[in-house]
Amino acid sequence: YADKASHPEFGKVLLLTSANAAYFPVYRTWECWASRHGLDWAVIANDDEAYRQLEPDRGIAVIGEKVSGMVGWGSAKLDHLGRNKYAVVLSIMRMSGVDVIFSDADNMFHRDPFAQGVSLGDLIRSQKYDYVYQEELQKRPDPSHVAPGDGGNTGFWYAAGSRKPHIQTFLAAALAEVDRVQASNDRHIGADQNIFWNTFNDFRNSHGSKQGTFGFKCASFCGKSTTCEASSDMTLDYCNMDPIMHPTGWEEANPAEFVTYHANYAANNEKIKKLEKMHLWGVWDSTTGRCAPSKRKEH
Repeated sequence: YADKASHPEFGKVLLLTSANAAYFPVYRTWECWASRHGLDWAVIANDDEAYRQLEPDRGIAVIGEKVSGMVGWGSAKLDHLGRNKYAVVLSIMRMSGVDVIFSDADNMFHRDPFAQGVSLGDLIRSQKYDYVYQEELQKRPDPSHVAPGDGGNTGFWYAAGSRKPHIQTFLAAALAEVDRVQASNDRHIGADQNIFWNTFNDFRNSHGSKQGTFGFKCASFCGKSTTCEASSDMTLDYCNMDPIMHPTGWEEANPAEFVTYHANYAANNEKIKKLEKMHLWGVWDSTTGRCAPSKRKEH
């Protein structure tokens, strides 16, 4: 939050997104929604023009390959963007030890995602988890749905850098695997989401035998199931956000229900069509270069 004193429980939490110059109309829309809720954030500038356009207290120069233009799935450029966010998050944690929430710029904050009663905010506020992730679902889940804990979206997540130092080792292992995969083929492709969760599941299935690689010995999912026995410091506690409050682009999402909306399963300008359908577009006035006034009362 911009008002740190009013929200001391988030005093060591950094909200982070990323954009390049071509993606700025989407980023500016994200900015308008975030500012409506009184949030404060930083932006990974993925090219020089984005860094130039960002306010001085917002921009973070990218660590890794600069990427310009609109990019889609299957593109090495998109895969480089995925790699870059881990490098920046890890650098931030190593320098400051803060917690980081990463959100793609097409993941709009319709309401305050950190408020009391909201899944993400409550999970962070509980101080029980080292990693919180968004489920990757293509359609509205059945009421009986139970998250399996073996996969999710890497465009919206929280990692607690201040809780246990081993989270840095774990994220470094994931980054190293992304680098290994991207270096192993001529096109230098390798989507961070698949690689991250393959790494995570390798850790889960190791049952404590790969502590040297991952830092942690065991994983505990939402406080219900544990992959092996270890002390709290050696256990990675993780959990998923509620998928109704934090949906990933499925068409049945309801603005009356969701708090955030991630425009997945679409590329570039097709994302804008999804955001328009969910009444999340049009809050940035490109003529004035300012956010349009809110027409509704925020809670």
